[in-house]
Amino acid sequence: MAENFGDVFPRLRRFIPSSLLDGPWRGRLEERVGELPGWLTLNYAAFEFRLGDPAPAADYFVSVAPGRPSLEYFVRQGEDAKPDSPEAALGRVFARMNGVAPPSEPSLAGWFRASMLEYDIAEVPSDLNPAPGVFLALQPESELDKDVAGSRTPDRLAAAIANAVGWEEDEEERRSVERVFAALPRDGVVDQIGAVAQREPRSIRLIMDGLKQRNMPALLKRLKWEGSARKVMDILEEMRDVTPVFRLAVDVAADGVGPRLGLEMYRPRKPSNLDYWLTSGRNAWRPVVDYLEEMKWCLPEKGAGLRAFPGIERLFEEKGMSILYKGINHFKLSIEGDAIEAKAYAALAYFRLYADSEGESGQA
Repeated sequence: MAENFGDVFPRLRRFIPSSLLDGPWRGRLEERVGELPGWLTLNYAAFEFRLGDPAPAADYFVSVAPGRPSLEYFVRQGEDAKPDSPEAALGRVFARMNGVAPPSEPSLAGWFRASMLEYDIAEVPSDLNPAPGVFLALQPESELDKDVAGSRTPDRLAAAIANAVGWEEDEEERRSVERVFAALPRDGVVDQIGAVAQREPRSIRLIMDGLKQRNMPALLKRLKWEGSARKVMDILEEMRDVTPVFRLAVDVAADGVGPRLGLEMYRPRKPSNLDYWLTSGRNAWRPVVDYLEEMKWCLPEKGAGLRAFPGIERLFEEKGMSILYKGINHFKLSIEGDAIEAKAYAALAYFRLYADSEGESGQA
């Protein structure tokens, strides 16, 4: 029988510093996603760490791509679920991403390059297992064919993400999303659109890329964000030398942009380097962690864990050798009023260098 996440992860969890994931939260993570297939969850086992919270807890992400077995797995899960369940809703949208759509719904084939499913764990009671949040990464406009480019409008994107998490479509919500798209400067693009069904108040998250720092005050004004643009500019200026690449995340509800704003901070990367997080080592991220600690946004024990995390491990197992990559992808600063919360997004990638009993090799 093929291994699932719960079979494989206990062999790997020692490579995650205990200050980042440990105790009941580690057990809770294994319970929450333990039944997912190992090949799905361990190619990129991604974690969200809260850096100002002493609890060694983490949320978990699964990467899903159109035309790949990962997406087909959730399509089958949806077909086996109750028609009105979140699993069925997600499966139907993923089927549309594969070009399988009922006559009453438009195909989503070619709209998205990938998606991430977020399993909230850190703040979810142990007796609950809510459906994962869904984040859809848009195919760049330059890579869309003419028909797709004409049909992938902001209002239809808002409808697609509402469908994916099992919400009824909301006309005012769609209009709010359209206004954010319209507010973007010339070089700005929406890179991801997402939603988490159980979070209140209901909102759609838009993550914007290609933004220039000098355009931010005017953009925030057009978005009618109620927070301090000066605070945002100060953070971008202070972090420019250590994380010069940033993306902007806003939560969009029927009545407009919410009070919480996210700044996702990245290191520079080469355009051809799709797996940057696998190749950026400890030295690349050390100045970022040092700065977050200095600003009191990251606890010292969390900072120590992040400095120790990146690297490559060679595992000599009963059937042969495996390679475990450990890396950091980006950090996020969430701003709401006077509060600033820092999070780190890191991942494991587990690759077997041998064929298992079922003839598979190269991945868990």
